[in-house]
Amino acid sequence: MAASCLLALCLLACGGAAVPDAPTIALGDEAVEVHGLSGDTLGTLARGAFTDDEWRRLLKVSVSAEAPPMLGRYAVEGTVVRFTPEFPFDAGRQYAVAFDPSAVPGAPGGLDLVTASVGHPAEHTEPTTVVSRIYPTGDEIPENVLRMYVEFSGPMGRKSGVEYIHLLDDTGREIPGAVLPLDYQFWSPDHTRFTVFFDPGRVKDGILPNREMGRAFTPGRTVTLVIGRDWLDEHGLPLREEYRRTFRTGPADTDPVDPQRWQIAAPPRAGREPVRVTFGEPLDHGLLMRSLGIRRDGEVVNGEAEVAEGETEWRFTPSEPWQPGTYQLLALDILEDLAGNQVGRAFEVDTFDRVDDDPNPQTIMRPFEVR
Repeated sequence: MAASCLLALCLLACGGAAVPDAPTIALGDEAVEVHGLSGDTLGTLARGAFTDDEWRRLLKVSVSAEAPPMLGRYAVEGTVVRFTPEFPFDAGRQYAVAFDPSAVPGAPGGLDLVTASVGHPAEHTEPTTVVSRIYPTGDEIPENVLRMYVEFSGPMGRKSGVEYIHLLDDTGREIPGAVLPLDYQFWSPDHTRFTVFFDPGRVKDGILPNREMGRAFTPGRTVTLVIGRDWLDEHGLPLREEYRRTFRTGPADTDPVDPQRWQIAAPPRAGREPVRVTFGEPLDHGLLMRSLGIRRDGEVVNGEAEVAEGETEWRFTPSEPWQPGTYQLLALDILEDLAGNQVGRAFEVDTFDRVDDDPNPQTIMRPFEVR
């Protein structure tokens, strides 16, 4: 009894014994959580105005231990430190988590790192996702092709697909350095289309990569696009099968896109037959779907657009029957062909850093008559 009283007096005199941290890592529905921290540590973290880099040193979440930290939001909520990723965790994928107690302000150095591998189980067990289409759909590409689009039958995971894309020459050897190693921002919003950029440094004449390595593709020969089945879909499962497609390589295309050379087949009045615009060459599918339209008397004509004939033709079917009179085909000057040549401007004379669309595109108009 005396010993108990003495211990109580000592604790009161000393202000109470500090409760040591015993951190553990868990994965909630949408966030990584660190439990088992003392009230003092939680208070220090809650009061601190930490930079993103300081948070990442304290709690790193990544696709592998060697990979850079994922982007996301850190917060102290009650008795838990929580990391919520910018994009949801992929089901079926494991993530590396490391919590460093030494990174807490005022903590002694040399404390043991707490690590864990966490992940949600795969919602499906059998692979079902496949590559459904590649653009361009034609059999020939120019020597200086700038990009391709890979479309999938279902949403894919958040990871960039560059490491799963291979290009083989006609001897079966991989072509080195052909693909520009860009990241996830070249996914469509629904993650069913990935844009593959070929290195503009090798496409563009006269700059160092082009002088040292030349273009990746050789006219008169073939190139095979290979997409590995280990590319994971949104459920963390691989593709159902590897994908291969072979193209012929044609000569380089360095001519600007010229709307004045397009052929417009006007439809008859009082019907809903489509107007057909033939370009004389394949154009970029992604840009075609948002760079052309029809107007009459200053008003946009509503309807459905379709790209056909290997991206060499655009068709527009109006919602209402055509009325007799003059219509305008509208084309934005950001429209490109397969080599990145834009309306009125060849890629070869453009600035090397120009990859994004012009924020203020110009509109070119071609009139046609419905009779």
